Amino acid sequence: MTFTFPLRMSGKALVTARRPSLGKQGFMKSRPTMKMVKLTLAVCVTAAAVGLAFSGGAAWAQQKIVVGGSGGLLDEMDELAKIYMAKNPADKIDVIMEPMSTTGGIEGVKSGRLTIGSVTRPPKGDEKALLVYRPVGRVFVGIGVHKSVAINEITESQICDVFSGKIKSWKEIGGGEGKITVVARKKDDNNDTEMRLKIPCFKDLQITTDAVLVARGNELMDAVHRRPEVIALINGGSNFLERANIKPVAINGIQASAEAVKSGKYKYYNERGIVTLGAPQGLTKRFLDLVSSAEGQKVLVARGVVPVL
Repeated sequence: MTFTFPLRMSGKALVTARRPSLGKQGFMKSRPTMKMVKLTLAVCVTAAAVGLAFSGGAAWAQQKIVVGGSGGLLDEMDELAKIYMAKNPADKIDVIMEPMSTTGGIEGVKSGRLTIGSVTRPPKGDEKALLVYRPVGRVFVGIGVHKSVAINEITESQICDVFSGKIKSWKEIGGGEGKITVVARKKDDNNDTEMRLKIPCFKDLQITTDAVLVARGNELMDAVHRRPEVIALINGGSNFLERANIKPVAINGIQASAEAVKSGKYKYYNERGIVTLGAPQGLTKRFLDLVSSAEGQKVLVARGVVPVL
């Protein structure tokens, strides 16, 4: 015995199919009709197309990203974000200009508060399992003094003696009369880390108790810029370029030029980079493509970063 039933949509019958009769064991005795096969295939094809549309469009659905972290790349990222958004007004890139250190950049990305974290070191330990690191450029690390100070170079041995407090006068290192004031960061100082890695006598050095300690890099740079008695560990990023009174001195006779940093002849530098939670996709990838482009590299060079992308 067979029955017919309509398949309906919006109250109108679309097609009539036969319901096959069942044998004693409850199995079909007849094959599905051609119309049923065609209908089934159509539904499957439609579902697959919808799935592909959603998966293919996922990367483009992202319309806003947030960048923050170490102050080392924030000015550069802000300028590049403005260039990108001028070309792509539908996308939004927020750059948090208040520095929050490399640790803040990494934790911000891990927690989801940041899409891109600005950092001055690659991920380490458990961070590697979650974060993807991308180097952006190198910035020299060195000894900064006020431009009025009459010294142009210093040796590694003299650096250690000054920062430990053994040398206290400019005259002892070829300068004029006057007391040296060491200014250093309280913590999270990647310039200090770099010098401890590259200068043997600085590795376990205790900074003099007479040193003035500051919380942020821009405070340290302001001290060198404004006060002729100050000496400090500096780097060649935007903060340096914006303060014309700061003079970097050669170390062991080698000046911190872009060519010397890129070749490694000048060995004191830190690497600036970014971290993301997994591989960059969507707007994040498109923005980072601009960063690594010729246009993006031009922005980095103008701000004292030696590109490595």
